[in-house]
Amino acid sequence: MRRIAFRPFHLGLRLMIGVGPAIVAVVIAATASSTAEWVAVGVAVVLLMVIVFATGAALYADERRVAVALAPFWRRTIRWEDVESVELRTVRPFEDFGGWGVKGSHRKQGVLISTGDDEVVEVATSDGRRYLGALGPEAASAHGDLLRLRGTGAV
Repeated sequence: MRRIAFRPFHLGLRLMIGVGPAIVAVVIAATASSTAEWVAVGVAVVLLMVIVFATGAALYADERRVAVALAPFWRRTIRWEDVESVELRTVRPFEDFGGWGVKGSHRKQGVLISTGDDEVVEVATSDGRRYLGALGPEAASAHGDLLRLRGTGAV
């Protein structure tokens, strides 16, 4: 499966996510006296870097399936046979879903994978589930790519 689109967290979200753990890591590093504490600080810094710089909303697809993800931590893969529609929409992440990240539920408006943008690609399944990937300016081109791939697949 290839990546169709990826939208990293906005700078403001990166700062919100990274500042607190960075302060804790600095305090621990300043008081670290054993090798185990230094190893813990190193692991924490690496994880913080992954979260702050490598996390984002992503769409993956091929001729057989589509996946909506908060890469690299969460992914939902759907076979094209189970896809009812692929639409381009605008949402208000905080007002409609309560924030950014993986938000929502199958029973309400769907599952939103957001990094702070309001332009989303919605993948609705035949059983009523909806997955919304907030991709900002990349949403329109990702939507077109998904429609083309869906047309070449089994559906």
